[in-house]
Amino acid sequence: MAAVLAVSLFAARPASAQVHINTITAPNTITDPLAPFTITYTLFGSSYMASANVSFYLATTSTQSSGRVLLASSQIYLGSGSGLHYPPSGPQTRQFYPASFQAAARSQFNAIMAACQPQTWYIQAEVDYTNTRGDDTLIGTYKQPDFYFTAGTLSPSTIQPGGTTSFSFDLYTRCPAASPSTVGVFLADANQQPLSYIGGISIGAGAGTFSLPPTSITFSPSIPPGPYSLVLIADVNEGIAESNEDNNGGAFALDIVPYAMAAFDRDESPLTLEVPIPTEAASMRNAPGGNLADNYVQKSWAD
Repeated sequence: MAAVLAVSLFAARPASAQVHINTITAPNTITDPLAPFTITYTLFGSSYMASANVSFYLATTSTQSSGRVLLASSQIYLGSGSGLHYPPSGPQTRQFYPASFQAAARSQFNAIMAACQPQTWYIQAEVDYTNTRGDDTLIGTYKQPDFYFTAGTLSPSTIQPGGTTSFSFDLYTRCPAASPSTVGVFLADANQQPLSYIGGISIGAGAGTFSLPPTSITFSPSIPPGPYSLVLIADVNEGIAESNEDNNGGAFALDIVPYAMAAFDRDESPLTLEVPIPTEAASMRNAPGGNLADNYVQKSWAD
């Protein structure tokens, strides 16, 4: 009878007692990569241990246990002496400072913040590797596109009056543009001040690199010899709101020389990047043909 009673008492003893996460509430949105944010959580259960370890993770689901990154971990005091101990009652809070995240979490958080649009992630909490609970939060902000040239070539860069040259370029935006745009092509002087608007190159919507294959421009035999520039301006119609409107320009150096001095090799001119956008460009593109220099240029593509 005594043996049966001992077994019954042992079975009644909550040997598997443990503290668990009951609820967790994360911010609806996190938009500032530097500002601290706070989560609220509640606990339930009991433990024979004097303390428990609470861990917080950044994850793509509310309960995943792999592929997540640790945000922080800390101990909570449960009690002293023998017998069961209980966690603090009521809502508990934990404030997080992104700059003090562990390296893996900081790298992941910064990558989410740098994305072109907000992403849904979960802040998870668990106690001593028990059940995991998480709450979703929208992290990041919508980013505008930013067009800038990354490369280009003008070949040849030295021609005779009446000669033909070809230009190419790579135009990049990391975040997508919602609508198409136009790269304006201008004939300019050696100081990159526009003389005339030659025409536009259509750029599709979206993100990534738009590459223009070699495209020819033929000059009139009556164009005066001298140093010129071929200036390119991304989003020349200013139809796309960009995060940086000051890096849309690029320019090639072009020399037009008398027949007796014309070069016979196919020299090339690289694209000079982030050329300041001339103020005259807007008026010229809106009134093509209004400048005498237009009579010296013949483009070979359709706008």
